Amino acid sequence: MGRQMRRRSIVPGLAGLAALGFGVSHWSGPAYAVKGSWEGAPTTLKDGQYDSVLKGLEPAVSLPPITFKREGLALSVEDGRLNADYQTKFDADKTFQLRVNDEQDWRAGLSTADASLRVRGHGPSLDNLFWEASQSGSAEGRDVQLDFNSNKEYNLTVAQERLGELLGAELAARFRATNDGVTGRFVAHRELPGHAALSYSVENPVGVYDLARSAHVGELAVPVAGGKAGLKLVHENSVQGYHGSYTRDVSGGNADVRVSYKNDALGYNVSYARSLGDVLPMDAGVHVGVDDAGVYGKLSAHRSVSQDLGADYEARARFELGGDSVPELAHSLKLSNKLGYAQLLHGSSGSPRLRVGYEFDA
Repeated sequence: MGRQMRRRSIVPGLAGLAALGFGVSHWSGPAYAVKGSWEGAPTTLKDGQYDSVLKGLEPAVSLPPITFKREGLALSVEDGRLNADYQTKFDADKTFQLRVNDEQDWRAGLSTADASLRVRGHGPSLDNLFWEASQSGSAEGRDVQLDFNSNKEYNLTVAQERLGELLGAELAARFRATNDGVTGRFVAHRELPGHAALSYSVENPVGVYDLARSAHVGELAVPVAGGKAGLKLVHENSVQGYHGSYTRDVSGGNADVRVSYKNDALGYNVSYARSLGDVLPMDAGVHVGVDDAGVYGKLSAHRSVSQDLGADYEARARFELGGDSVPELAHSLKLSNKLGYAQLLHGSSGSPRLRVGYEFDA
């Protein structure tokens, strides 16, 4: 009951400010978005069952936010909520912000270039008051960030991107302290002859200081035969993982080979993707590949039928290796213009579906 009385007391005040805003401010915000859609079996149209189609195509209007501004004061309606905002600057580098809505929820903030304090609450009571603050700065090549709040939670981060050099490798480190403990990440990176690169990093989980449970990652990147090869070794929680990759441009497309081994399981994915715009009179592309689960492929194409009408076609296929699985096939054809679209979808796992809809700004 008390909250309802407080709500009624603040609404006339905001309404009065809104009336003032109408006289001295301007409209801003996007146009109304109007849209509708329906999806079902094509036989629905053949059988004359138009009720469900028309029901789905009933327009749904997304109301945009409405804002009025003048000299730091702003009144807005957003998601059905009336808001009053005030912002001002002082001492050249300080900004104060305040927002109150028609439910008496409010938030305020004071910020500078390297510090901020944000407070939020409800009504005049301080029982549910919550605040959070942050401070950042740099000294002797170290970046420091401190965040803390009224729940006595804190997060202190110290990072140094250039810690020094060791055996030709550039060193960097980052440490973060929280209520649950400390975590740190150490990185060493070295450029090698022939545009190759070698890196190593180690990072412990928050509050866990056992080196065996930390994440150790070693990576090597090497240009090979016009492409780029990579090798990655990961050791985390006493589990070893290996990852290898190779990418190269081939005949106007991109070939990608990836292999992994972890927990006694071998994984791989070999694929080739290419645009077909140079051989077909339309925007088209193909993507084929094979992985440890099966063989897959995708074909997509787009063409302008007329000045305002476009056609899009997409076909997907996948065949799982082993077992009694059957090929999974799916394709779709879509015609669209600025006001709406019609799309026919069909796959081996279901009957044909028709999808129609529209969307425009009013």
